[in-house]
Amino acid sequence: MTKEEVFEFITKNPVFALATAENNRPYVRYMMLYRADENGLVFTTGQQKDVHRQMQANPQVEMCFQNKDSSKTVRISGIVEVLDEMELKKRIVADFPFLREWVDREGYDVLIPYRLRGGRATVWTMETNFEPKEYIEL
Repeated sequence: MTKEEVFEFITKNPVFALATAENNRPYVRYMMLYRADENGLVFTTGQQKDVHRQMQANPQVEMCFQNKDSSKTVRISGIVEVLDEMELKKRIVADFPFLREWVDREGYDVLIPYRLRGGRATVWTMETNFEPKEYIEL
């Protein structure tokens, strides 16, 4: 799989499991990808969320995207950074209308966009389960 194919796959399968760690304990939750391209993988969370606090303390994460129809999984590891850009926050709310009520009530400061840039991806399928891992630099 090429870097472009990784971006295409995760864009078509935008729900992903995000793994973080805190005090030597792993935490995993499902998130929604906002955008994936050469500039990185962008997603958002809330300022009051544990996941935000965990990523601020330890920005190393892993994302796991899956397509149940093809039984293909793409895992991406890397370091995340906050994107404190008002125009991006406005675009995210426009594209994810379920956030509108929350942002209208609390203000845009509660919305924290993150970007993983320059990560490393690996692809897994049942057919390739026992083969050595190959990595794709993003």
